[in-house]
Amino acid sequence: MNRFTLGVFFVILSAVGFGVMPIIAKYAYQGGVNVDTLLTLRFSLASIFFFLYLWLKKGHHVSITKKEWFALALYGGVIYAVISILFFWSIQFIPVSLASLLLYTYPIFVVVLSIIVERTGISKMLGLAILLSLLGLALVLGTSFQSINYYGVLLAVLSSIGYAVHIVLMNRTVRKLPPMITTAFVILFTAISQLLFGITCGTLHTDFSGSAWLSIFALCFVSTILPLLTFFLGLQLVGPTNASILSTFEPIVTILLSALLFHETFTLLQLLGIAAVLIGAFLVVKGGNKKSADEPVAVAEKL
Repeated sequence: MNRFTLGVFFVILSAVGFGVMPIIAKYAYQGGVNVDTLLTLRFSLASIFFFLYLWLKKGHHVSITKKEWFALALYGGVIYAVISILFFWSIQFIPVSLASLLLYTYPIFVVVLSIIVERTGISKMLGLAILLSLLGLALVLGTSFQSINYYGVLLAVLSSIGYAVHIVLMNRTVRKLPPMITTAFVILFTAISQLLFGITCGTLHTDFSGSAWLSIFALCFVSTILPLLTFFLGLQLVGPTNASILSTFEPIVTILLSALLFHETFTLLQLLGIAAVLIGAFLVVKGGNKKSADEPVAVAEKL
């Protein structure tokens, strides 16, 4: 197996891990876990692992400026914490397939925000890709207007917008830091924020079933630690552009598993809409990465 093929394998493995994340969360909820407890335990366990990993590797000593410290605390303690809560709340109100699909509209918002912040133009291909994704969303949502919980839709869309903000800001402020360092500190600050929020609101508890504990550990290791590590490995072998494109496999995994495990069904128009959203996202990622293929990229943590 050559380096590129191995890299593709690692990135797809990462996509599968992130793709099963909302599925595992759904099972955790069924076992009695609430959002605050789930996210606090997930990020706390993951941060412990990543700092142990960095300590054992002993090759990640870098100088972090005051501006970068502030950015990491802001991204982890505020932005990433909020968008995680929004997404994990959304799957309590809408099917996980729809939540995942809505989250994966973030490449559209990244392009829009980049145009606003960087004052750049937009190519015809990117414009058509965005329109295609929006048309797909209209088909998905419009064909079941009466049955969709639009509060859940709003939460998922806000998490997508927040994730886009997270990516754009990270690529402007901490892009020169090693991805593993960035991830470790963002996850740490997120864990601290989630813990303080849970304590303040009095929502943290451990009164849930044994199966829920299994779901929590699975969420931490299968859908956080493993996919992040394999994504970084794949990123080194295939580059940021190919890694981003291959990551579009994530919502496909979620949609297929939700249909298999939760018996979520789709009309023909909804399936066409899903395909349009995914193709549009793929084209946006592909087109957007061409401009910065040779520039350093700050890898944003996945939800």
